[in-house]
Amino acid sequence: MMKQKLYHEIDLRLLEKKCEGCRRLLIKIPDGLQHLSKKISDFLEERGKEVIISANTCYGACDFHGEMDVDKIIYIGEAEMPYLRKLYLLPVDFLEVYAPYDVEEVIKKAIPLLEGKEIGITTITPYIPQLKKSFEILKKGGFIPVVGKKGRRTAYDGQVLGCDLSAATSISSLVDSFLYIGDGFFHPLGLSLATEKEVIVANPSQGKVMKDEIKHMKNEILKKRYAIVAKAMNGEKIGIIIGEKLGQQRLELARRLKKMAQEKGFSAYLFSANVVSPEKIDYLDIDFFISTACPRIAIDDAEIYKKPLLTPIEAEIIFGERDWENYEFDQIL
Repeated sequence: MMKQKLYHEIDLRLLEKKCEGCRRLLIKIPDGLQHLSKKISDFLEERGKEVIISANTCYGACDFHGEMDVDKIIYIGEAEMPYLRKLYLLPVDFLEVYAPYDVEEVIKKAIPLLEGKEIGITTITPYIPQLKKSFEILKKGGFIPVVGKKGRRTAYDGQVLGCDLSAATSISSLVDSFLYIGDGFFHPLGLSLATEKEVIVANPSQGKVMKDEIKHMKNEILKKRYAIVAKAMNGEKIGIIIGEKLGQQRLELARRLKKMAQEKGFSAYLFSANVVSPEKIDYLDIDFFISTACPRIAIDDAEIYKKPLLTPIEAEIIFGERDWENYEFDQIL
């Protein structure tokens, strides 16, 4: 029976080391680790630090916006995006938090579902320390595991983000199927859409494996996206959203889409937002929107918007620059 702990573990001593020489700190924590807020604050305050815990949802290392009178910002649970290092307006550091669940048992459950011999392995930050172990388990099982190289937005080989699946797409022609180690559905759905390969999920936190479920969800997502694109086809006024978060800004893409829209006879307008939500855009006199911010926004939250919210890839379909058969998952690379 796999032994499971309730919470992810945090290395407080490493946190203390990262805060050396700092008096004021802003701590950014994703929703799933907010239960650590008091523990972190108490630990640092006892050591003479002034601590501000950000109450905003933190979407990752890309989520930097604005300035504050602090000596350093610490991101809890995130791996850094290397290319942003020179762009942050304040000193920034990262304390990765690793999952307390062992991967061995769940990977052995997943092995019968794998297709072919060459298997691409991908994971997310909490399971990076167990990537090597996963590689060896597959190798002992007679497979040829393949791990893709990290990109400019990822810190580790084999690591995937909601906005960057290049560790998988770079090796998709070399493998028969993918093993994704982690929780949630967005990453494996993205892998399935981006690689057109079977994706088998090994979820250590629940001890579950999935394969057909991902295929079914992919088909359902494509149906929903097709319906949203079809609804937008009758629109004339387009709002193109630019993300204000440092790692989500694609201003040049937004400008290119605006020019493309105007050349096709649409009226197009640029909007910027730190957080995209129905309250901020549904009231605007716009027929449909294109989000150049985080790729998850249009996919995850589609049903809460009254007006169609498209990805840049879907906008190209509207503009006649891409066929539906060439649909791709939007990424920031």
